[in-house]
Amino acid sequence: MQLELDHIFVCVEPEAPPADLLTAFGLTEGNRRIHQGQGSANVCFFFENAYLELLWLFNINEAQSALVRPTGLWERCRWQETEACPFGISFRSTASDSREIPFPTWDYYAKYLPPQASIPIATNSDNLSEPLIFISPTTKKPTDYALERQLPLVNKIGFKEITALQVTLPSTQKFSAEVRTLIDLGLVQFSQGDFYQLEIEFDNAKEGKSQDFGSQLPILFRW
Repeated sequence: MQLELDHIFVCVEPEAPPADLLTAFGLTEGNRRIHQGQGSANVCFFFENAYLELLWLFNINEAQSALVRPTGLWERCRWQETEACPFGISFRSTASDSREIPFPTWDYYAKYLPPQASIPIATNSDNLSEPLIFISPTTKKPTDYALERQLPLVNKIGFKEITALQVTLPSTQKFSAEVRTLIDLGLVQFSQGDFYQLEIEFDNAKEGKSQDFGSQLPILFRW
């Protein structure tokens, strides 16, 4: 199976106060949604080939249920207390082929999905010092969404595509086999540092500019 980036999530405080930072910066808010049965809610910012999701706890009981607990979302959404990694990285298939996902997964039967549908989640999900890695149910990038699902892709800052992703992890442990696979496939770069940070490159960083959102949001943009 050939994979490409579908979206990235970052866990934030309830109602996503950092969303105001991103809109003030020049991004356009796309939509907000409650994940029924999962105990989370989100706000998303869309680009032509992928999107950025801010995710927060909405229902603690659902997030701590037997179904959702293996995802680690409860710990990730409270990352400043638990020290869990607040990031998730989702990929989609670029072609219909019979090849297997290039890393081992387990099936997450989220209640907001259609009956019998599931999300394959990489088996390093119990390692809360690494991002949650999973496969999106969709095979289409935002520019190819059906008319009824289309969302604003134009933003004031002018970003069009996410072209690279680097994740900094504070853990000194060796990267899992799943993370090493992403590195080997050239999908995501990982490094070790003093704190969690997600570095997102837009449009091949042709302008040579950057924006660090600091302690309010562990993200750095390059464009």
